[in-house]
Amino acid sequence: MASTSMARNWAELPPELLQLCSQRLCPKNLSAFRAVCRSWQSAAVKEWSDVPWLMLTDENGMPQREFFCLSCQQVHKKLLPEVMANGYFSSRGWVLTTSRDGEFHMLKNPMSRYSHIIKLPNWNKFPNIEDLPFFDVDFIRKFVLSDSPTTSPEYKVMVIYDNGQLGLWKPGEEEWTAVNSPTDERIYDVIYYKGSFVAVDFENRILRCDVDGPTPFEAQVVFQVPRRLQEFEHEYPPGSLWYVNEVCLVQSTTGSLLFVSLEEHVASTITFQFLVLEIDLDTQMYTAVENLENTSLFLGHNSSFSLEVDEDHLIKPNCIYFTYVRLSSSQFFEDGGDTGMGIYHLKDGTVELHVEGKSSPLLWIEPCF
Repeated sequence: MASTSMARNWAELPPELLQLCSQRLCPKNLSAFRAVCRSWQSAAVKEWSDVPWLMLTDENGMPQREFFCLSCQQVHKKLLPEVMANGYFSSRGWVLTTSRDGEFHMLKNPMSRYSHIIKLPNWNKFPNIEDLPFFDVDFIRKFVLSDSPTTSPEYKVMVIYDNGQLGLWKPGEEEWTAVNSPTDERIYDVIYYKGSFVAVDFENRILRCDVDGPTPFEAQVVFQVPRRLQEFEHEYPPGSLWYVNEVCLVQSTTGSLLFVSLEEHVASTITFQFLVLEIDLDTQMYTAVENLENTSLFLGHNSSFSLEVDEDHLIKPNCIYFTYVRLSSSQFFEDGGDTGMGIYHLKDGTVELHVEGKSSPLLWIEPCF
């Protein structure tokens, strides 16, 4: 009798409370949550929580992928038979896949129960690739969506391709369109910021891309970050080596534009240092950011974004969650390059390293609902 009463009480929990609980579960536990009873199934969120996922590397071309959950600190496997791919990129919860045949697909939220696949033009539909005899798996360097295709039919896709060029695609078009740069430098990173695609090249020039007017699409330099940031550089012991391993653009949760540089220091051990600058394109000023407060950044070779958190959140505030490829390892050590995920604490510069391995870059997948 008591057990029946208890079961009835659990089933009658307020839907608002059940929804809050379900938002903190990873997909595996969320499935079990939904299976308890009809009221729990009805109240549960339809998608995953607001905690990003880390897509791990695997054997190329295999349909089963592994995902590391920051919530439960476990690795989950997900079968993705819809698209056989060798390269993966992410933006706004969508994953761009590239195959060895040069085919591109966009897959909505691979950890979701609902599949949504969009076919994009193949690699041979890009401009300025006449000198490429065949498709290379490293042809695409970055993938960015202006909006989620499920919420905006007018979305745009921007990629960095080949030797640091910008290419744009809009729904309904059969080819990719080049975005011309006024400089000869390769593009390092690109994001969608306040209604425009904004990029940074290898000389730390910030460019805004005009892709709403007629072709040819043009990019214009709108800001110059000092190439050598002497006032921010770190002092290293004589004889040590250091590299700027990554440069990222990120929109903060407050709407500001952040320029983030990851430096890798090579000595007896390998350490990481981050430089974060807030850039104001209107005043043409930049300031060093020493405290992200209730924001954390997620940076990676293929995907970067910010997330608002608090002390009770599963994600630690005022931190940079980053994926890395130790380029110096592959150059100076016989065991090849290391990959992994780390957490950098802006408060004191300490680093926690997790999920280390030897493979291609890991991939952050942004929460989406």
